[in-house]
Amino acid sequence: MSQSNKNITDSEYSIMKILWDSGEKMTVSDVVSALSGNEWTPSTVSTFLQRLLKKGAVSCDKRGKTNLYYPAIAENDYNLCETENFLSKMYKGSVKNLVAALYENKKLSNEDIDDLKKMFDLE
Repeated sequence: MSQSNKNITDSEYSIMKILWDSGEKMTVSDVVSALSGNEWTPSTVSTFLQRLLKKGAVSCDKRGKTNLYYPAIAENDYNLCETENFLSKMYKGSVKNLVAALYENKKLSNEDIDDLKKMFDLE
C-alpha cells in the first residue's frame, strides 16, 4: 500500500467502508444513500471521493457522465497496514507490549485471556 493511503481520514474511512461492503461500483448518489444517519450532501461525498482518488484508495470508471467508484485497496490490506502503523507508533512494533498494556489496565476479560491462550497454543 502506498504512503498516501495511510492518511485516510475518519470521514473518508466511512466512505471506504461503504464501498468495501457494497462489493459493487457506486455512484455518488449510491454512497449518499448508503450513509444512513449522515447529513452529507452529494457535493461533500464527491469531495471525499475525489480526495480518495488522489490518495489511490479508490478508482473510478466513467459511464457517460456518471462516475462509478470502487475500492483500489482491499479492506484487509488497509486494516493490516493501519494496525502495523499503530503498533509501531504506540508500542514499538510489539504486539506483546500492546497486550501487556491492555492487561495492566484491566482491559482484557478472562474470556479474552482464554481466547488468546487458545490462539497461541501450538500443541
